[in-house]
Amino acid sequence: MASPMNFQESVDYIYSFVDFERTGQITYNTRALDLKAFSELLVLLSNPHEEFAVVHVAGTKGKGSTCAMLASVLRASGLRVGLFTSPHLLDVRERIQVNGKWIAKDSFARALSVIKPVHAHLGLTSRSYRTTFELLTAAALLHFAEEHVEVAVLETGLGGRLDATNVVHPALSVITRIGYDHTGILGGTLSAIAAEKAGIIKENIPVVVADQKPEALTVIKRVAAEKNCPVVEAAREFRATPSGTAPTQTVSFKGNGLKLEGIRLPLLGAHQIQNASCVVAAAKLLSSKFPSIDAASIGRGLAEVRLMGRVELLRADPFIVVDCAHNLESAESLVETLQELCVSGKKIAIIGISTNKDARAILAIMTRYFDKFLVTRADTKRAMSPVLLADQLRGLGAQIEAFDSASDAANAGLSMIGPEDLLCVTGSVYLAGQLRPFLVESAGRFG
Repeated sequence: MASPMNFQESVDYIYSFVDFERTGQITYNTRALDLKAFSELLVLLSNPHEEFAVVHVAGTKGKGSTCAMLASVLRASGLRVGLFTSPHLLDVRERIQVNGKWIAKDSFARALSVIKPVHAHLGLTSRSYRTTFELLTAAALLHFAEEHVEVAVLETGLGGRLDATNVVHPALSVITRIGYDHTGILGGTLSAIAAEKAGIIKENIPVVVADQKPEALTVIKRVAAEKNCPVVEAAREFRATPSGTAPTQTVSFKGNGLKLEGIRLPLLGAHQIQNASCVVAAAKLLSSKFPSIDAASIGRGLAEVRLMGRVELLRADPFIVVDCAHNLESAESLVETLQELCVSGKKIAIIGISTNKDARAILAIMTRYFDKFLVTRADTKRAMSPVLLADQLRGLGAQIEAFDSASDAANAGLSMIGPEDLLCVTGSVYLAGQLRPFLVESAGRFG
């Protein structure tokens, strides 16, 4: 028997396989993303995903925030909760959490040490299209079973139909807002993208749906009807009434026998109220299985949620914001949310975008708000050249400075702002993750 791996060895092991997140070159077919082969792996691991209830979440926009809020609500209800999300911002371990705590390094290594020989036994090598994401999914499911979670919230990685997480038979499915992202893979229309996301819908299992454009909703409802699944349209079922002014956001929900008054929502933006509506609807459905979920625990869980990199306000004088907006819908939400802050001074973006994104369209949205762009790149192969980004922004008439180093861009941005100004890192999960620790430390220099 091979000796157990340590943490670094386990990290090296998972990244020795095909990692679509890092390369951006996704082979989207049933050979590359073979759920049957992945299910065989889980069988040999004693089907850990059958040891707990699952809430399965797909969507283009808001699925990470929705997962974080729902996990917080379930924890506030006294349940032992697993949370699996992607990608990570700072550390691969943040993808796998139990009751809000990242998986420990030794637990991460132990899970992969169990998986590795089973993986080898099946003949699944890095040359046979196995993926890093599958290994992480398996590690999460093993860890959740080992930790005796009662319910796990699982976020899909890409699409839904062929996603590794789609081996589960959930207690509930949730589909957040659908928009245009990964169009070269999932399809160029909302209907095509919705069909991939709706692939998580299972026979007779209820599905909670965020507010959708008609063409996406039509597809979701058709798939649900074919599988005899009740559909709960969250925004219709629970009326949300926002109050307060940014950066403090308060909301009340009413519907289906549930009334929540004056809930302080730490996650900023009107889009987060839509996500919270999905969480309230999901929690209400889950309360039939878990009676400890009630109005008080839902409100407490929403108020206690914390999530890095989603219009995350590090300080307010000056405003320093870290955000991961990397598609059209998230760029729109970022701009709308920042406008609510009513910044009276300069508005500066530190921006880097991946090569597989519609950079020009994203930048066109951003130029509606920001006065100046500090163009740079994250330390990843997928990052677009700052020169190319700068050319795109010049074509939009923007004021720019280009930096080869993200840290140089951050230092320059911090030197440019005063108490009435705003500095925002955006455009890429990788850039946000790279600069967030530095900005957290540097925010204190303003006193």
